[in-house]
Amino acid sequence: MKFLAPAVTIIVTSHMKPTLGEALESVITQTRKDFQCLVLDSGQWIGQPGDLSAAMDAVYRKYAQHPLIEWVFTGEPPDLIRRKCPVAWVTNEAIRAGLPRGRYVCTFYDDDIYDPEFTEEMAGFLDRHPEAGAVWCSEYRAVGRPGAAAEVTGTIPAGGPKTAGQMDCQVDGAQVMFRREMLDRIGDPWLPEDADEGSCRHSDGIFLERLAQAAGVIPAVSQFLVTHRHTPFSRYSPS
Repeated sequence: MKFLAPAVTIIVTSHMKPTLGEALESVITQTRKDFQCLVLDSGQWIGQPGDLSAAMDAVYRKYAQHPLIEWVFTGEPPDLIRRKCPVAWVTNEAIRAGLPRGRYVCTFYDDDIYDPEFTEEMAGFLDRHPEAGAVWCSEYRAVGRPGAAAEVTGTIPAGGPKTAGQMDCQVDGAQVMFRREMLDRIGDPWLPEDADEGSCRHSDGIFLERLAQAAGVIPAVSQFLVTHRHTPFSRYSPS
């Protein structure tokens, strides 16, 4: 069932990578189910030839009607990447439209895999600690290929709390869950939309720095609850 007021909103930005199905499977198999999963998709794969478009079509048919998933076609123009940072733009547009309904929010990408207890542990921490504006957890870093087990190559352990100046290039966005009211404190644009390579590559890290400034201190959950897979085979960005 879809929740009108879910505990958590998971924002999934898809880059048309063939690992999207595995990422979504890790979302819908969470042990805590009171969440909303927003999949932000340009839809530019529709009707296109090739294996990647066929794979995206299969993922869409399997997951788009799942009761916990809300599939959003973002409608970005093909030349968006030359004018704005695509991931930042689509995420900001979803927030501007008021699509995230959860009292807690997290961002997730088609490279990532959640541990089944991610939402339970992270949202549970925020439930128990109303003073915390956000929380972060430990992460495995891995190389991934569709249909193959991820090969762990490193870790980002959550050894303690983080503050502003300790987020960009040190914490991955998928490691973090935050209260929705933090978005009001940060303000639009939440992620920088500048198409400049330096800004765009760090748009999520810059957002995390802004989040840390708004939250003050971001405490840690030590468990490894997410795996970020490096999957260098995306043929299209931004969708």
